[in-house]
Amino acid sequence: MFKIVRKELLTFIKDRRALLLTFIVPITLISLFALAFGGTGGGSVRPISILVVDEDKSATSKDILSSLDSVKMLKPVYTTGDSALTLITTGKMSAALVFHKGFGDSVKNMRSLPWELEYDEAQAQEMGMLQQYLGQSLFGKVGKMMTEKMIRTNIDKQFGGMMDSNMKASVLAQVNKNVSGTNNDMDKMKNNTMKLKMTSVVKSAQDSPGLVQAVAGTAVMMLLFGLTAMGGRILEEKENGTLKRLMYSPLHTNEILMGKMLTSIIVAFAQLMVMLTFASFVFGLHLWSKLPQVFILVTATAFACSGFGVFLASVVKSRDQLQGLSTLVVLSMSAIGGSMIPTFIMPEWMQKVSPFSINYWSIQGFFDIFWRQLPMGTVFFEKVGILMIIGSVLSILAFRFFRKNAMSMA
Repeated sequence: MFKIVRKELLTFIKDRRALLLTFIVPITLISLFALAFGGTGGGSVRPISILVVDEDKSATSKDILSSLDSVKMLKPVYTTGDSALTLITTGKMSAALVFHKGFGDSVKNMRSLPWELEYDEAQAQEMGMLQQYLGQSLFGKVGKMMTEKMIRTNIDKQFGGMMDSNMKASVLAQVNKNVSGTNNDMDKMKNNTMKLKMTSVVKSAQDSPGLVQAVAGTAVMMLLFGLTAMGGRILEEKENGTLKRLMYSPLHTNEILMGKMLTSIIVAFAQLMVMLTFASFVFGLHLWSKLPQVFILVTATAFACSGFGVFLASVVKSRDQLQGLSTLVVLSMSAIGGSMIPTFIMPEWMQKVSPFSINYWSIQGFFDIFWRQLPMGTVFFEKVGILMIIGSVLSILAFRFFRKNAMSMA
């Protein structure tokens, strides 16, 4: 028995790449999730980017908006109304604070304020934090202005022009009385006059963002694992001697790999469609009215994932190495790409890294179809085009490494 243990351990240790990946995979995943959830000891939370539109352009609106720059957890981005709407509806930004015309006059005259928070309902969790940060700065600033106006109005009503030095003490006493006695008025003002209008400019009447996230995120991650396993058949054929016999056949080396990749694409397409069909029947995903867009995106995703699977199989030298490397890469891409963790709760640096994963572009494409319900235009094809580029680059690299690694060991 101990001889068997010794033999197995020596075999395991000899494959240094597999040995290294055995320890790197869990360490990498622990690091990714710790960073994503702020487990570095500092407890820091990323600032929330928010679009700011000042249609009023008054001294009052500029004064109030200047307070946003001092809020540590807000990152204001100033733009126009049309641009803000486009950025939100296409998923580039999550919310916009809009000061409509007449805002300054409304503050001075203590009327209902024409301000509005336009947002993507898929970012509801982020909106809760955003409202809290806005309340700390905007409501305090606006409330101070309107309170001062209220006090001055009360002083004018009660004292008129009696502002000589003899009445100064009485006036100051009355000011203090008004300040302490306006709590109820301030509560009413905050609930009515100062109420911030909330408008969801992206709100699907069909599929919930949670359903889209669950279906798309899981489907792409499992597809990557499945196609990596199919790519591993190249190594299995090498071990069985089948690959050597294929080399001696009239088939060109590229034709061998192309045949395997085409098989992977077909299987990937079928796997994605089965998962989407299941979600349609069981969870009510509105699939059938969007089949043309879905077919295009599924094809692009299948191509990119197939290129990934064949590429990995072309650069490793054993199935143990493939298993370790694929686990590391697939789980890492799924973590940063949004399959496991929604991207909006990630730290800012992880959000910048997300576009380097297949998961990110595929998931965002599914959101474009099922949540944002965008037409097959420039924005939708942006995701499809990038997936096709990823698949093409990985396929070219796979063809390059195929003969050097897998074929040389046949």
